[in-house]
This record gives sequence, C-alpha cells and structure tokens, in this order.
Amino acid sequence: MRKYQLSIFTDKKLLALLAARDDYDAFTEIYFRYWKILLDAAYQRIRSREASEEIVQEVFLSLFQNRKKIEITSSLEAWLKTSLKYKVFNNYRSQQIHLRHLNELIRQNEISPLRPDEAVALKEIRHRIEATAAKLPDKCQQVFILSRFEHLSQQEIADRLGISLSTVKKHLTKAIAAMRTEFRDDNSGTFLITFFLLLPFFK
Repeated sequence: MRKYQLSIFTDKKLLALLAARDDYDAFTEIYFRYWKILLDAAYQRIRSREASEEIVQEVFLSLFQNRKKIEITSSLEAWLKTSLKYKVFNNYRSQQIHLRHLNELIRQNEISPLRPDEAVALKEIRHRIEATAAKLPDKCQQVFILSRFEHLSQQEIADRLGISLSTVKKHLTKAIAAMRTEFRDDNSGTFLITFFLLLPFFK
C-alpha cells in the first residue's frame, strides 16, 4: 500500500516515477488527470465519441511506450495535446489515402465482377448504409451524399454548400464514423471495399 497520495504530485514528479520505476500508479494518475481533457479535444475535431476514445488511448499508449525517453520542454498537458493533434491528423490522412486507393482500384476495373450471392449481400448492406445516412444531421447528410454518391471533391462540396473545407472534412469524418459504428461487427476491410463497390448502385 502506498504511503503517499499521487494526486498531490506534480506532472513532472509523476513522469519521473513512471520513467524510473515503471510506476503504473503514476501512469494511472496521469491518465485520469488528462483523459477527459483529451477526449473533449479529440471530439471537437472528429465528432465521433468512439473514434475519439480510440485516439486518446493511442496517445496514452504512446506516452507509456516512450516513458523512458520522453523529453517534455513545456508541460505534460501541452505534450499530450500536441500528440493528440498529430494522431488525429494521421488518422484522417490514413483514412483518406485508403479510400482514394479503393476508388482508384474501382476506376481501373481491378475488382472482379460480383457473384450472385455477393450481389444479394451488397443489396442488404446498401439498405443499411441508406438507413444510417438518413439518421445523419441534415448538413452532414448533404456532404456525405455529394461526396459518396455524386463524387464531388471536398472543395467542390464546400463551394456548392457555401461552407469551409475544414467543415466538409469534419462532416465526412462524422459520416464515416457513423458507418463504422453501424458495421462495427463486420470485417472493416470487407466493409470499406463493399461500400465503394456499392456506389454505382446508388441512383
């Protein structure tokens, strides 16, 4: 049993305990001291509770993995928020790269024609996508439809709706997060390919 209360320790002291002794109690104190702040910051950027929680977990995992070599020149909170910012950006960038790659494969006809049983499965998934899209807020739904059904670029969507490019990105991130939640029990890779294969069927 500990003879002192970690809650009265400074961030610097907690980091020292974590680095020197692999002190899990010190790490837990840091976690509960900052997880809500980071979660709120992540949610403001991506508007998905589930995705925000995953990114915050990644931030703390990175902190623990680098505990013996981390150098914080400002404050722990600033370091955590900077780490969060980069992880949000990397998450969005990897998502967009993956989706562009799938679109390119489809344009080049590199995906084999669907078998009858696959067509039936896609029809069912199409209905689920339509139902999920219908639950999105009006503006988010508009952006989603223009992007995925009318194949407009993000800048074209921003110009048509009279909103900023960053707002378009936020709406798309929220819409895709909603789709992932709907299909959380499905294989994610299969779902993404399925989703983009469905695009020609949306008329």
